Amino acid sequence: MERFIEKDELPSSLWNEEEDSLLLPPIAVSSWISLLETNSLYELAESKAPKGFEGGVSEEDTNKHLAWRYNGSCGRILLSMLDPHNKLPSVSDAYAKIFSGNKVFLADLPSGSGAAVITILTTLAELRCKSCLPRIPLTVVVVAGEISESARKYVVSQIDSIRVNLEEQAIWVEYDVVDWDVCDPINSTDLIRKMTIKSNDCDSRMLVVSNFSGLLESNGKWKDAKPQLDEIFRHSRDDNSTAIWIEPQRNNVPIFLDRLVSWFVKLFREILPAGVSREATDWYAKDDAKIKQPIKDGYYPVRLSVVRFELPIKGEE
Repeated sequence: MERFIEKDELPSSLWNEEEDSLLLPPIAVSSWISLLETNSLYELAESKAPKGFEGGVSEEDTNKHLAWRYNGSCGRILLSMLDPHNKLPSVSDAYAKIFSGNKVFLADLPSGSGAAVITILTTLAELRCKSCLPRIPLTVVVVAGEISESARKYVVSQIDSIRVNLEEQAIWVEYDVVDWDVCDPINSTDLIRKMTIKSNDCDSRMLVVSNFSGLLESNGKWKDAKPQLDEIFRHSRDDNSTAIWIEPQRNNVPIFLDRLVSWFVKLFREILPAGVSREATDWYAKDDAKIKQPIKDGYYPVRLSVVRFELPIKGEE
């Protein structure tokens, strides 16, 4: 199985071997700090978050999430990509497989303030900058869907702010950031149409879904969201298409992942390879790591559970 990058090839700007810790990509940190300062949130980010805070749709909740939880979301994406403990080989393999193309489609749902797309792009740029990955011209076509208007603005601001850094590493970005409510059928159909059009001439596709168990499991929205998720996953199939679903390790996440895997197996039962496991624990992996604080002293922990779903046009012969 191919890895995105071997542990002994990781640059010191992303991995500290002595401390057994990750570092967020410098470009991502600079973008985040600039966003905090521009919106007078830096002081808030230095303060301690209330226990149990998860965020919300309002501008106030979006700002608090950006200040207190954004770097944790970035950390989970980074851990899934670099996998320094070799606990997520199938996920690391997915990044290697998808981003080997010349033109890649990336859907980030729900995007929040941009943790997934920004971390993926800036990690690619940093690895190219340190000559860990070849600087082959790469176009990444992004569709980000998010219900919070404030968060959508932050995604746009961040992509625009890192564009020059990415282009220095031969990475070009085309993007659309759209209003998306997973419980709204018409709104989700509009999103699917956008994704279909934008991915039409791409060599590969990746759908990243992250931090969704709070809404779908804790807030009881799975039943309302399921028909739209059915269609999004069905329409995301292609010759080289993968979905990565990332969640923090909370108490309710194993229950949610059981539901998620059962849903996927039922949805694609006609094209799944014969003999594929129906056991949820065979589908997802877990890992944890510590990450250097970007604006404080010390480290913070990240713990993730992640599932990789292949989304082929048809099953294996």
